[in-house]
Amino acid sequence: MTGQPAQVEVTREAMAFAPHAVTGAVECGTVTAVTINSPTAAPDSAEGTQASVGQGRVGRRVVDLIVLLTPLLAFAVPVVLVRAGLISEGFLFLNMASVIVAAMVAAYAHMGWHARPHGDGLLCARTLTGRRTVDLARLTKVGRLEVPGQTRNDDRLILTDAHGVRLIVHRLRGSDETVDALVRRALMRRRQDAGVVVSDRAAERLDLRAELARPHDRLRPGRKIREGLIGFLPLLSVFVLTPVSLGLTILAWILSAAE
Repeated sequence: MTGQPAQVEVTREAMAFAPHAVTGAVECGTVTAVTINSPTAAPDSAEGTQASVGQGRVGRRVVDLIVLLTPLLAFAVPVVLVRAGLISEGFLFLNMASVIVAAMVAAYAHMGWHARPHGDGLLCARTLTGRRTVDLARLTKVGRLEVPGQTRNDDRLILTDAHGVRLIVHRLRGSDETVDALVRRALMRRRQDAGVVVSDRAAERLDLRAELARPHDRLRPGRKIREGLIGFLPLLSVFVLTPVSLGLTILAWILSAAE
């Protein structure tokens, strides 16, 4: 009997239970292609690309470096140039905005849109630094970002996995499931000694406060912010960042004028 060889999709479980059968089929020429369904390489059928674990790790490192260097460069470069007489002292006031800019980059560069679940436990989204993929089965931290608004709060989850990828998401695209259900299910599937750090506000959104209080080490309590303080966070941020910015500006002025 002759015919075209079949292209067969083989799951990870099939390979685990019958690896010799699959190998034999390939050797006999009855299988021309074998696809292994793995969370390390899940096809993104909607966009024609691959979603793999660790995708976006470099982007996060670049963002962290920018956040660190922005205040340092805004402080050191104007001081050196003013002392050399190349620019005026007015450039020293860049220190008033450097800390705020760094804080905004730290938040918005990780925000994702067009988030989609892919493969077995992968969540992929676009960010300002490119595509990122979070491995939900290996989450290490779950936080919550709430920005008060006039009509409603901008409420998002902050997801960090063991590969160093961080993603801030709010909703899924093209799916009836919510991000909350996806993350909660992934957390409840973890081993009891997983030790995933979950903030109090994230636990409240995901309905995991009871699970967080259990004696096992599946979830560990993270930062705790009282709900009544959420609306005052922008004002509190001003009180924290303004003295730092003023201190950097004054110090830069003193160093630029020192003989």
